[in-house]
Amino acid sequence: MHAVLVTAYKDYPSLLRLVRRLDPSFFKLFIHIDRKSAIGAKQLDELRSLGAEVSKTFTVRWGSYTHLQAILQLMTAAVGESRFDYVHIVSGQDYPLWNATEFERRCNGPIFIDYGPLEEQPPFVRHRYELRDPFHFLLNDRFGSRPVHKFLTRKSAWIRERIGKPRTQFGPYETLYKAHVWSSLPGWACARLLSDRVAAEFVAAIRNTRVAEEIFFPTYFMNSGMAGAVVKDDLRYTDWSDRNGSNPAYLDESDAEAVLGSNALFARKVSSGTSGRLLDTIDVARFGRAGSVAQAAA
Repeated sequence: MHAVLVTAYKDYPSLLRLVRRLDPSFFKLFIHIDRKSAIGAKQLDELRSLGAEVSKTFTVRWGSYTHLQAILQLMTAAVGESRFDYVHIVSGQDYPLWNATEFERRCNGPIFIDYGPLEEQPPFVRHRYELRDPFHFLLNDRFGSRPVHKFLTRKSAWIRERIGKPRTQFGPYETLYKAHVWSSLPGWACARLLSDRVAAEFVAAIRNTRVAEEIFFPTYFMNSGMAGAVVKDDLRYTDWSDRNGSNPAYLDESDAEAVLGSNALFARKVSSGTSGRLLDTIDVARFGRAGSVAQAAA
């Protein structure tokens, strides 16, 4: 079996369609709903009735450490069941492109993360980690404010870049790697990570780091004895352009050929308002059922 860890905060119809599409005889879903989300108790009960384990623990703001906390909470729950060959980290706006048979065939041991050295990233990305963020509490606090955080960090950027001493040590590591958190990991690799005191030390060191989840997993695996198992591919189809009101783009029916011709196991990101026809096309092409899941999720 495979575990699917889902973090979500909006677009309940897309989340519900994702849950209904994944075969419960092979996939077990562990879902964290943002505590500030409008997704309510009735909808949580519906997800649980479909076999998902659902929590609503953390207030997750973009860039805050709480997103990593939510993912690690879900991973701990999944690894605790000790029956999953793979763990897939996705958002509530992802969609599977293959059935369970293909997932089992393709996920045959590697750690799938599309990583790169932090030093090769643009300056604004490196600064998230190299420059200390004195206002990070505005992201982690339940009553914090991302707009206020953004305003203060921009206003103080010039001073921090010129008088702030860049960090070169992050807990046990000097060399950092960056990747989008959406990845597919063998169960054994997750179990080792969760039990490793070095990983725990790294988590503690980046608690006040923006977008901590994007450096945690690739840095840990690439600095461990497991680096040889890492494949530089996250198995996700993503269009990194400004389109349909989002970057990455919300995929639509014009993306069908590219999505279905890709090497991906998941497509992201999708929305109930923009991606319906695309998802219907995927359902017909890969699952042999037209409209049934879409109608059920409506």
